[in-house]
Amino acid sequence: MKIIDIRIKVPVRDTEDEPIPEMPPEYARYGEVYGATHSTSTTTSSLVAEMAAAGVAPSILQAEREFGEPTHWNDRTSRIVREHPEAFACGFALVDPRDPMGAVREIDRAYNDLGLRGVIFEPAFLDISPTDARCYPVYAKCVELGIPVGLHTGVNFSSHGPLMHERPVLIDQVACHFPDLIIICHHGGWPWATEMAAIAWKHSNVFLEFGAIAPKYMASKGGWGDITQFMDTVLHEKILFGTDWPMMHYDRVLTEVEQLGLRPRSLEAYMGGNAERLLERILS
Repeated sequence: MKIIDIRIKVPVRDTEDEPIPEMPPEYARYGEVYGATHSTSTTTSSLVAEMAAAGVAPSILQAEREFGEPTHWNDRTSRIVREHPEAFACGFALVDPRDPMGAVREIDRAYNDLGLRGVIFEPAFLDISPTDARCYPVYAKCVELGIPVGLHTGVNFSSHGPLMHERPVLIDQVACHFPDLIIICHHGGWPWATEMAAIAWKHSNVFLEFGAIAPKYMASKGGWGDITQFMDTVLHEKILFGTDWPMMHYDRVLTEVEQLGLRPRSLEAYMGGNAERLLERILS
């Protein structure tokens, strides 16, 4: 069974010899919730080794970082993708829609100069609703280029990221206004799982991934309700495997994924089949 991870967070270091960067203090809560798995000490070399050991096929490296300039992370993501084609099929660029034209120009640069093939931003961390008019030039540019936008949709543990920007119902409005836009909803919309499932079912171009979520908690409900039933039925073509590495490591996720109880067809689609079809769309 092919495994494609559509959400790998760009490592902040290449090797153990490089210094560990200081995490902004407002993200200390993530350390409390996730412990060592949210460490900024991880490296490109350890990531590539983990992927090889787990048999993960070329996947998607995302420039998602909550500190520093998007241009820095986009440059870094592009370089790592080029240096490790055995591990990465493509990369996604980070943008800040609070500067709409700056974001559009950065998408142009990321696509044409850096070879990145998707865009992400985290509405709550930027304190901007995904329905804010400033985001719409970003969506329009993604439609023009035929690339996805990934949006953080669900709980966050930052000290300044309002949850009102994370509601799945906001994605419904964006998808209604941009029916051709490929939208990937990160974290699957918890604690509004049923609402998120309805929106993914409604819109043909809305996909879900569950990065940073342990499969065993989804399998035991944990506020997820009937999400695993939806994953096995009406949403079996709309779910994408993502770890949000290093939030979740492969040794844990691949051990627990069977607990979801998905039928072979749905499990194969979840772990790689749906991502493979999505990559064919955006890389063609």
